[in-house]
Amino acid sequence: MSWKAAGEPRRSANQPALFFLLPAQGKAYPFDSRPECRRIGLMSEIIKPSVQAFLVCDQVIEDSVTKKKSLVGLFTHLQAMSFPFQHQQMGLYFCLTDAEGNYQFDIDLIYLNTEQLVCRASLPNIVIADRLQISDFGINIPSLIFPAPGRYEFRLRMEGHLIAQKDFNVMQISTHQTA
Repeated sequence: MSWKAAGEPRRSANQPALFFLLPAQGKAYPFDSRPECRRIGLMSEIIKPSVQAFLVCDQVIEDSVTKKKSLVGLFTHLQAMSFPFQHQQMGLYFCLTDAEGNYQFDIDLIYLNTEQLVCRASLPNIVIADRLQISDFGINIPSLIFPAPGRYEFRLRMEGHLIAQKDFNVMQISTHQTA
């Protein structure tokens, strides 16, 4: 998995967030999040997993024997004295069920104030053998640069389709504290 800076065009403001536009046909197809709707758009062969958790933290540690994951430093906001701000390490954790097959996952970091794609990572293909299986994944990101204070969001995509998102704030703190 490698993180790379964004360089692709943003989604247009008039394109609904709950629809996916297929460029070749120029048509929008709905992404239905109701539990009874387990398939994505036209791709009826792909089963949409149920996302049990999508969390942001400082670090994810996996026990080498039990494969249990420990999440260290769960947060909803970060603080920085100046921008651009480099955060040394960040962890992401997600847990899925009701999935079966071979999946390609991408994770985007979006600066929500401008809808700017900050970076993207493509995970190695994941094979889930049984729909009853609960699969959890921990990812540690070595370094991220936040261009400005504001609201950010990680977006988890499976086969190009948004299946989970988690937002958080990055705030600028004053260098002069009053007593």
